[in-house]
Amino acid sequence: MRRIFCYLSIVFVFISFSCSENQGDEFESEQLGSLEVKAVYESGTAIPDVTVSTVPKTVEKITNEMGKVVFNDIPVGNYEVNLTPSFSDVGVTIQVAVKENQVEVVEAIMGPDPISETPVDFDILLNNIYNQLKTEFLFDANGYSHYWGDIGTNIARINPNSMGRFGDLDQYYFQPSDYVINEVWSEHYRVIRLTNIGLDEIKGLDQALEEEVGAVRFESEFRFLRALLYFNLVKLYGNPILVTTAEFNSDNAPPHVQGREDVFDQIVDDLIFAQQNLSSGLAKERASKEAATALLGKVYLTMAGFPMYQTDKYALALEELEKIVGGYTLEENYEDVFSIENESTNTEVIFSIAFNGSGNYSVPWGPQGISFNDRLLLVPSFINSFFEEGDEPVEPVIFPLVTDNSRFYQNIATFSYANGNMMDETLMENWRPYKFIKEVEEPSVMNQESFDYPYLRMADVHLMIAEAENMLNGPTTKAYNALNLVRRRAYGDLNHDAQNGLSQEEFSNLILNERRLEFCFEGQFKDDLIRMNALEAEILNYNQDYPELARDFQSHEYIWPIPQSETNFNPNVVQNEGY
Repeated sequence: MRRIFCYLSIVFVFISFSCSENQGDEFESEQLGSLEVKAVYESGTAIPDVTVSTVPKTVEKITNEMGKVVFNDIPVGNYEVNLTPSFSDVGVTIQVAVKENQVEVVEAIMGPDPISETPVDFDILLNNIYNQLKTEFLFDANGYSHYWGDIGTNIARINPNSMGRFGDLDQYYFQPSDYVINEVWSEHYRVIRLTNIGLDEIKGLDQALEEEVGAVRFESEFRFLRALLYFNLVKLYGNPILVTTAEFNSDNAPPHVQGREDVFDQIVDDLIFAQQNLSSGLAKERASKEAATALLGKVYLTMAGFPMYQTDKYALALEELEKIVGGYTLEENYEDVFSIENESTNTEVIFSIAFNGSGNYSVPWGPQGISFNDRLLLVPSFINSFFEEGDEPVEPVIFPLVTDNSRFYQNIATFSYANGNMMDETLMENWRPYKFIKEVEEPSVMNQESFDYPYLRMADVHLMIAEAENMLNGPTTKAYNALNLVRRRAYGDLNHDAQNGLSQEEFSNLILNERRLEFCFEGQFKDDLIRMNALEAEILNYNQDYPELARDFQSHEYIWPIPQSETNFNPNVVQNEGY
């Protein structure tokens, strides 16, 4: 049976590790320094895959193959640095002082070298992976919609006064050397490697031990999580590298597999296994049969659309998604989907990422005076889309403002805070995104609020059913019914059902707009635009409406380039066309 000391050797998994002067843009301090932390055993042997976090919070990172992480340009001061290995819940805490314009280098000794063959604790490893989903560049609540989901669309744009690392992404200035593009890649592969460690260990178990530890359940969760991470990578980069084992290093490197179809095939294979072997009705923050089924349906729908156009997958998507109907229902009120008080009884959320109020995210939503760095601005046409034609707000806006679409009040803050006092904003340029955190007037308190980021929920399933059915058979009664379920919840009546007699194209456009209103700030809309081959037209319309804010989009920029750090490490990796 494979043991811990076997996979704590230096391992390369087609990932590289980079740092950037932009890492500290979450802070506004002018006095900055840097911190390098190395995790080692008593012998000096480096330890990879150690989670490193700081108090006060900066960015949670994982040590590379040399046991190192670097925090560049963080505010000076005293920090508590916490190190936790991926395979154990026993960690180390050290105290360091970061000084201005200096690099503080510290070595954390994690204990004696392993001398006995200690088996992997699958529960600890799995819990660590779930926890890693919350980190920056994965499903971090602060970053997910910023990096890919909503900026660069007609929902939101980056405030010119707070551009930082997000500005280039918003403007489609994609470069292989870009900090975010490199970090998203490496962070996904770091966590994929953790899933592969678990899967490799399971392969080494004899049959009796497999049954004793419940290996099938663990394998199912590892494979669900690997599929989830690869689904991100294939949407973002188009042609990522497929790595399915942790037993890989520079001395015995097998030929790598790179390409969209191979990665999708692996995702489907992993999800089918998870679907067949996971239990139903588990906690929403854990993989379940229903979560695997819903994600599989979403994967098939993505494969059926642009750029793969495997249209036979529409029927497969519909088959999987309809399995979910009846097991989950829409919450009666839109706002209840996101209410932490409703977490235990939520009937809509299928799989979520839980943020536990420990300050592990910064707040990009909320009115001026509350939101962190006032980073996200709203596109005016997005605001107007919540209103009936002819009823759009006119400046100066007169309050109270009334719309039949209940999603407006959950998603848009029409007010600001100054010195603890709330005031209505009569100019729409001062309105801000407002979704997950409510009725908190202090940013320091707001940053500690708990909430669940709903990655898969029933409204998504209904709208995907409508989309797949429409693409297969046109706007049938089934497609209308699925769409209208979501609209009726939003408007609270039957008077806003979709107009009958629409063409297939008109119905697709209606679904796309419904997804924009329903899932804004949940990191989905750019994926929707790409899948429905509408991104380029969307940006063209945006540039015509707002020429002073025009985005420099090229047709190949529906995906990011393969990071430069990866092509430098492995010259056999093929760069995406156009980069």
